Amino acid sequence: MNTSDPPNAWSPKPGRRQLLQGLGSAALWGWGGFAGLGALGGCALAPQPAPPLRVARQLPEGAPVGRLLVIGGGEDRVDDREILRRFMELSGGAQARLRFITGATNDPKGAEQAYGAAMGGLGAQDVRFLHLAEAQDAAQPALLEELRQADGVFITGGDQARLMGKLWSTPAMQALHQAVRERGICLAGTSAGAAAMSRAMIAHGPAVVVPQKEAVSLDLGLNFLPQAMVDQHFSQRRRLSRLLSALALRPDLLGIGVDEDTALLIEIGRSVEVIGRSSVTLVDGSEMQSNAGQVQPRDRLELVGVNLHVLPT
Repeated sequence: MNTSDPPNAWSPKPGRRQLLQGLGSAALWGWGGFAGLGALGGCALAPQPAPPLRVARQLPEGAPVGRLLVIGGGEDRVDDREILRRFMELSGGAQARLRFITGATNDPKGAEQAYGAAMGGLGAQDVRFLHLAEAQDAAQPALLEELRQADGVFITGGDQARLMGKLWSTPAMQALHQAVRERGICLAGTSAGAAAMSRAMIAHGPAVVVPQKEAVSLDLGLNFLPQAMVDQHFSQRRRLSRLLSALALRPDLLGIGVDEDTALLIEIGRSVEVIGRSSVTLVDGSEMQSNAGQVQPRDRLELVGVNLHVLPT
């Protein structure tokens, strides 16, 4: 995404704005959350009452274990390709049916060439690309059948607002959830694809020097991480203050900042693992005190009691 865009030049489409304002931390199906991190407490923008607890949930016995691979962008596609190799392995190996969604980028053919070459070099035998030019494409029977048959789905980078403009509340979005929930496939997303994994999604906003009120614009994402908010290219683009600005709007969520060529692998309801060459930063505002309710838009924020954790690979 273009981080130089004016932060207030974009807002969610009217059909999503009302939902965004009413977001809570409950999952659509009740299997979201970070079981590997334990149950996390609620937090509040003082003096407001605390929002609902973020709860770690366990999968029912015998349920498929879906996997989310949240990639910070810039993953190696030439040398050892550790993250792409892990995606292929988690999907079932060289014979797995791998499908790449290119709806976030304005250069889908370029993405197809780059990822096609990278996966071919790893020995992948069945790689296809699903180019979503318009929202109507997300209801095409042929595309939906590809998602129903996929062993692994990879959402490429670009602009997460563009991606959700094509995927929100579509049969393709429903098919992705069914594939993860019912068949336990691996769903990967890089850069914009990673940002879209959460429910409350950072859509636009510059990398501010210090946290500022309303420095970012939020939209609805794919809701695979209903209790978290993801930012990508995290250390490389100095986005800690941007993530803190977003959490001031949604203090009930866990902030996840993923560095480039790094991924957070989530086995839903069970565990998390960091892979790649750098780190994942977790920002927990469970005990945060903030002046966000008293200051004006673009004013600097006072945030006290924020817990920050850095998880290396």
